Amino acid sequence: MSILDDHRPAAAGSAPRVQRAFTLVEVMVAMAIFALVLVSLFGTWRIVMQSADSTMKLAAHAQRSRMAIQTLDQALTGAQLFQGNAALYSFIADTSGSFAALSIAASLSGSFPGNGYFRGERLRRVTFVVDQDNQLVLRQNSLLAPDDRDFESYPIVLAKEVSVFQLEFWDGRRGEYIPEWLSTNQLPQVVRVTLGFGSQGRYSKRPAELVSRVVRIPSSAVGAAGAPPR
Repeated sequence: MSILDDHRPAAAGSAPRVQRAFTLVEVMVAMAIFALVLVSLFGTWRIVMQSADSTMKLAAHAQRSRMAIQTLDQALTGAQLFQGNAALYSFIADTSGSFAALSIAASLSGSFPGNGYFRGERLRRVTFVVDQDNQLVLRQNSLLAPDDRDFESYPIVLAKEVSVFQLEFWDGRRGEYIPEWLSTNQLPQVVRVTLGFGSQGRYSKRPAELVSRVVRIPSSAVGAAGAPPR
């Protein structure tokens, strides 16, 4: 038999060759496997995206907490008091509510938040309060702004999800920190600032992050005659 015999047409009456194809069941099984692979890939992608989003939020939260405590530090370090005009330079620290509130006159550096808004006016009154949305808000205005002026102070949100804002003041006579500072015409020597953020759980009141810093106020009050008081 020659090689050409393999290519001869089939003899009459012989059974034709059957070409095997995929059955419907096999196609459905293949589609099911493909769908499982897609679901697995989507689940993995979703986990990666959620992890990246959580990481970005944690980084932003940590940056805001550092900025908040640093801004409080700068304001307290630059606190000023002129006893010849105590009402204008008063040191007001309200610790009676759920959150503390602080309003002081301070000489601020060029890197202080919002400095460009005041065009180089370094001596300003700055106020730190926690609003109804649990945001630590810095408000500041010109020290010489008239009282009757309808002026909306320049607001900056320093931190969100604030759960603790506490101020304590060093009492040299007692040798301990006290929770109140009632002498608005005097500057405390040392202030301990505590900020807490978030909570450890839905039913927990303990903050997820707690930051505390002790700030020494180097400035001394200036008397009415321009000399430091005795």
